[in-house]
Amino acid sequence: MGEEVKEKKPNKYVEGFKGFCTFLYNPDDHTVFGRGGASWGKILIFYFFFYSCLAGFFAVCLTVMLTTIDPKVPTVVGRTNKPMVATYDSRLYTINLKQDSTKFADYKKGINALKALYDSEDQVGKGFTWNENNLGECSNSDNTRNKLIEGQPAQACLYVGLNRIYNWSPPKSEPSDELSFECNWDAGKTGSGNLDPPFTMALEHKVLDYSLTGFYPWTSMEDSGLQPIVAFKIRADATKMPAVEDQDDYKMDTFVVCNAVMKNANGTSIPLEGSRPAEFEIKYDFTIFSE
Repeated sequence: MGEEVKEKKPNKYVEGFKGFCTFLYNPDDHTVFGRGGASWGKILIFYFFFYSCLAGFFAVCLTVMLTTIDPKVPTVVGRTNKPMVATYDSRLYTINLKQDSTKFADYKKGINALKALYDSEDQVGKGFTWNENNLGECSNSDNTRNKLIEGQPAQACLYVGLNRIYNWSPPKSEPSDELSFECNWDAGKTGSGNLDPPFTMALEHKVLDYSLTGFYPWTSMEDSGLQPIVAFKIRADATKMPAVEDQDDYKMDTFVVCNAVMKNANGTSIPLEGSRPAEFEIKYDFTIFSE
C-alpha cells in the first residue's frame, strides 16, 4: 500500500499578514484600503462638503448664542452662589518657613503675582488699591522672611478676600455694620494643630482707604474690578518658644482658619451668613529663631 500524503496547511498568521498587506495596497488592481483613485476622490469631496456644512452650522449656533449673553451679567445666578473666603494664588495657602525648603521662595512669588494682578492697568482706579495703607508691611514681599534677620523676626502674611458673586451685598442688621475678616489658630482636620504656636497674628494695615462693604454689590470686572482683600501678618514670637527639653514633644503642625464676619458699631463680630472659611497651613522648625 502506498504511503498517504498529508497536505501541508498554510500558517494562518502568515496568511493573515499577507491579507492585511494586500488590504493596505493591492498591486493587482492598484487600490489603497480597498479603494481606487476615483473612489477616494469622491469620498474626500463628500466629507469636505459634509464637515464644511457642519462647521458652518456650529458657527451659526455659537454666534446666535453669544448674542444672547451679556458680558457683564451672568446668565444664571442661583441659590448656590455663596460667599467664600479665599486667596487668589494657590501658593499662598501654605507658608513654609523651613530653612531647608525652597517653598518659601514660591510663596513670595505668589505674593508678587497677586500684587501684579492688582497693579495691572485694568485694575487702576477701580475699588481696591494694593498699597501700604491697605496692607501695611504685607504690601511688599520683601518684608516677609523665614528667619531672624538683623534682629527682625521671621514673618509672613495671609491674604484673604471673598469670591466674586454678581449683585451680592453683605447682609446688614444695622446700617453701620461693616464686612470684615477674622483669622484664628485652628486644630485642623486631624486635630493635631497647635492652638498656641510661637507666632503672633494680627490684621495688617495703616489707614484703610476703602470700605469692604462699600465695594459691594459687585457687578463686573469692567465696572468694579477685583474685590478688596485684607492681610494678616504672622510674626515669630521668641517668648513663646518652648524650652529645649520640651521641643521634641512640641506640636509643630500649625493651621489657620479665616472667616468673613459682619462687625457692628460696638465691635461685635457676627459670622457672615452662608460663608465658607479659608484654611491655611504654616510649616516651620525652630531655625526661624536664629540668623
